Amino acid sequence: MIGARRQNGNDKTPVMRRIPLKCKPLSGMPPMIAVIDIFFLTLFFFMLSSSFVQVSGIKVDLPRAETTVSADIEKFIVTIAWSAEGPKLFFNDRPVTHEELKEDLAKISGISRSAMIVIRADRRIPFEPVSEIMTMAEKAQLASFIAVMPQRKDREAVFNKEK
Repeated sequence: MIGARRQNGNDKTPVMRRIPLKCKPLSGMPPMIAVIDIFFLTLFFFMLSSSFVQVSGIKVDLPRAETTVSADIEKFIVTIAWSAEGPKLFFNDRPVTHEELKEDLAKISGISRSAMIVIRADRRIPFEPVSEIMTMAEKAQLASFIAVMPQRKDREAVFNKEK
């Protein structure tokens, strides 16, 4: 108890006494319902906070770039894959010709103004087919972006190699 005096009465310093606690620490396993609730709440949080990015199933060797930005809008993917016969076009993993792609872009333009065209072109593809698709998207009044891979940390540009 705080403020109690010593027995002899001469000393006026307070004496600290320990108050016994009636609470006992819990031991053993926590209740499983609470653990499962926390697990599912955490899972739900991560699912909501992650961005749902549609990834094409067509193998493309993307070029590397130093910065990348992702946007959360309605995305349609145009893939230009490398082949020995020449570039192959895919729209949302479906093989298309140039004419079919023009029709698909016109349909998208009529449905949604916030749609975005993501162009995934193999780095061996010359820029001409990419620019043609960008022109098609511009004529359909759709925004177009080129997908790239993030730059690796170990591949930095060296301008002065003096040693």
